[in-house]
Amino acid sequence: MCFHKSLAVKAAELEARYKAALPDSADFQPVYHANAYQFPTWPIITRQEPERIQMIQWGLIPRWTKSRDNADDIRAKTINARSETIYEKPSFRAAAQSGKRCLIPVTGFYEWHTMGSKKFPFYISTKDQTIASIAGLWDEWPDPETGELVQTYTLLTTEANPLLAAIHNTKKRMPCVLTPAQEQTWLHDDLSEAKALALLAEPYPAREMHSYSISKRITSRTEPSDVPEVLAPSEYTELKNQPALFT
Repeated sequence: MCFHKSLAVKAAELEARYKAALPDSADFQPVYHANAYQFPTWPIITRQEPERIQMIQWGLIPRWTKSRDNADDIRAKTINARSETIYEKPSFRAAAQSGKRCLIPVTGFYEWHTMGSKKFPFYISTKDQTIASIAGLWDEWPDPETGELVQTYTLLTTEANPLLAAIHNTKKRMPCVLTPAQEQTWLHDDLSEAKALALLAEPYPAREMHSYSISKRITSRTEPSDVPEVLAPSEYTELKNQPALFT
């Protein structure tokens, strides 16, 4: 799964990459580490309005959610969606069927490698794209208390490529990182269910990804983790004979 990601670029770089504009109210700053369980607002490009970058909250709230209490409970369970079942699961089915597809910009994401009782954090990015897109779904939820239309999104995952299978060895899943061609298809084409599922089933090529171990500062309760230092490489003796984890 994917609960931690980064977007360590300036607003102008993001707008140039997607040929789309951020809202004046966004005040976007580089993000070095975002934790999904804090439900951060994130710049998202939707299929419906590809010329705009919208600030949307992580953790999808389905339209049928009845109350704010229900919404807070549900969104903790909809941070990620298994791409294989988005047309089946009630939380994602309506968004998938109505083509509410989106791109989630990242400069990288974090996963943990498990050895016995120990976990080692890794940072993974794409070699061929400074800013890559992860496939997502978005939706609007009408808050019954305020009448506000709350926009939220979920990040899609697929079976891991060999690199991520080695790193994320307990789950063997990875985000649906898109190649440039897949990005255009996901955002612009009128996809059938079969074509969408086929696209999402293709993991990003391991040869086009870069990975390295980082400090356990990312999980510190006393030190800030949304800082450039969290991206610094850190070596562990236990991992010295594990070449499959690094590329």
